[in-house]
Amino acid sequence: MTTALLPLSSDTSARLAGTPLVVMLDVDGTLAPIVPSYDQATVPLETQRAVAALLENPGVYVALVSGRGAAVARRMVGVRSVWVAGNHGFELEGPSGEDLADPSVHSYRDVIAIAARQLRSRVSGISGVVIEDKGITISVHWRLADPSTAPAVREAVDHVAQSLDLRVTEGKRIFEIRPPARIDKGTAVLALAERLTNGRDEASLVFAGDDVTDEDAIRALRAHYPRAVTVRILGEESAVTDAEFFLRDTHEMRAFLEALARARA
Repeated sequence: MTTALLPLSSDTSARLAGTPLVVMLDVDGTLAPIVPSYDQATVPLETQRAVAALLENPGVYVALVSGRGAAVARRMVGVRSVWVAGNHGFELEGPSGEDLADPSVHSYRDVIAIAARQLRSRVSGISGVVIEDKGITISVHWRLADPSTAPAVREAVDHVAQSLDLRVTEGKRIFEIRPPARIDKGTAVLALAERLTNGRDEASLVFAGDDVTDEDAIRALRAHYPRAVTVRILGEESAVTDAEFFLRDTHEMRAFLEALARARA
């Protein structure tokens, strides 16, 4: 059963008191409110300040785990010294932007570019559909389209993906085309946890996300780190989740980060 994260219970506070503390956060819908057009999304200044305040404390790491490209996610949050797993884990950057991803993923860029061109051709007649080519993955946004067009969009996405041996996943009014490598937010958070905790039993781990793709991270952490704090941001839609806790929206997410920063000060 998923329960409210706020106010923090004494047990949850104790689980968050370890060192190092690794806070892994989705961006859109978690730090940045969902907006009709993906390119208009912003992280509020107050939330940026909450992330920055958290990082001022010793032994604290913040990692962005986003479907966005790593550079875009970093720019949206606007806080120095964050780690970034972008493109659902296909990109991994250190706090100074150093590329730590598996070099083999770059080999998929050419086929992703082909897929993006084919998709633009196939959906050009469907009003409101936007193709976002992120280099190593593609997002097909249909939030602005008539909901009745979703099956046609999905058919186009499936056709292109299957013809090029790519994978398709689905989120909130978005279809994603990815390389066939089994990389997702689950593999990303496990890689970050291993790298940043060095296996220390006293470490604390947090992950928060708002979408279906974030469930990969939630399930992976709960399976490998039972004391990790996993959070689903509900937003406007009720969601079935494997997370232990929920927050109602991005405002509560900011309140949680502020409380965490105060507790670590």
